[in-house]
Amino acid sequence: MSAGTLTLTNNSASVSGSGTSFTTELAAADFIVVTVGGIPYTLPVKTVDNATALTLVSNYTGPTQAGAAWYAVPRVAMNLVTAALVAQSAEALRGLNYDKQNWQQIFAGSGTATIKIPDGTSFTGPTWNSLATSLASKADKSSLGNAAALNVGTEANTVAAGDDARLNSINGKSGGIITGDISLPMNGPVFSYSFVLTALSGAEGVRQRGSLADFNDGTSRTILNIDSVGNRKATIYPTGGIICQAGRDATYPAFASYFINWTGSQPTLYIDNYLVGAISTTAVSDKELKEQIEYHTDTDAAAAEVEQWRVASFRYKARGIAPQSDEKLGFIANDLVQVSPECVKGEGLKEGFDENNPEGAYYLDPIAMLAKLAMAFQAQQKQISELQLLVKQISAGS
Repeated sequence: MSAGTLTLTNNSASVSGSGTSFTTELAAADFIVVTVGGIPYTLPVKTVDNATALTLVSNYTGPTQAGAAWYAVPRVAMNLVTAALVAQSAEALRGLNYDKQNWQQIFAGSGTATIKIPDGTSFTGPTWNSLATSLASKADKSSLGNAAALNVGTEANTVAAGDDARLNSINGKSGGIITGDISLPMNGPVFSYSFVLTALSGAEGVRQRGSLADFNDGTSRTILNIDSVGNRKATIYPTGGIICQAGRDATYPAFASYFINWTGSQPTLYIDNYLVGAISTTAVSDKELKEQIEYHTDTDAAAAEVEQWRVASFRYKARGIAPQSDEKLGFIANDLVQVSPECVKGEGLKEGFDENNPEGAYYLDPIAMLAKLAMAFQAQQKQISELQLLVKQISAGS
């Protein structure tokens, strides 16, 4: 609101102000806006006489009012409003004219018509007359001969249906690439199906032949994957590995593929596309199968390391197909790798890792941990023996 208040007199062009600054807030041809009796009045200013008096272009027609709040509207603002109104009205009229021209072309024209849009863009399409002419020359069902009158069925002289047994064979067909899933029926021997898989790389294709059971080319394996509705599907895992067992799981999914992949020195287990973790096995330990044997005798150092091991309780996060685990007691590999790096394998997860496929995650080497614990026990046993000897010597001297 502008400063001060106004006094307006019915049928008078003179306006007086109280606490106003007309000379700084208004100029000739500006407007004042005031609300009297709930009705807004926009009044053009003819002259600004002084800080508290001005003259309107025409007489004020509303009721006499004193102490009315007001605000000034510069002439340029009103001009902008007027110009915007004119532009919008012109755009609306232009759109109506375009619509009229467009419909006249579509209804009465022939061939194609160019349709104009108010924003200046246009597109070309067929008129109704051209559509009618084009459809009139199209064949009706009588040109299909006997096929138009044949029933849908699965026998000779019928139109094939989706479940027609005549469509179940691809014998005699050649060429082409199947880009979707291949579903195998549940009621047959799974590993009796033979097929050819084609893996394309650039302009070259590598053809691989085998069955779901024995497929093996040294770089990848075929895994039998069964989806939630019981359809068996062949899935290629490019990282390599073998199928271990296709079985049932009560929660995810009703059927699952168990996949063992060999990465470096440690086999890893996948269920479908999710990395479950590393697999620990009991390796042969015969001396004749080993070389560069070196016995460790620094038992005190091992005891000092073990003394720094921190036991923790924790839960494994829900991840992929695995739900959150019960509370467990054990070690945090990230802590242990700082103290006893021989007891930890892996590279450690980096920022932005995939929780469903945490390649490179730390895992514990139980044999190495057992070795460290054995050396720590030996160090403690050595200290006990030394203390027992000392006590015996003290007792004999007394």
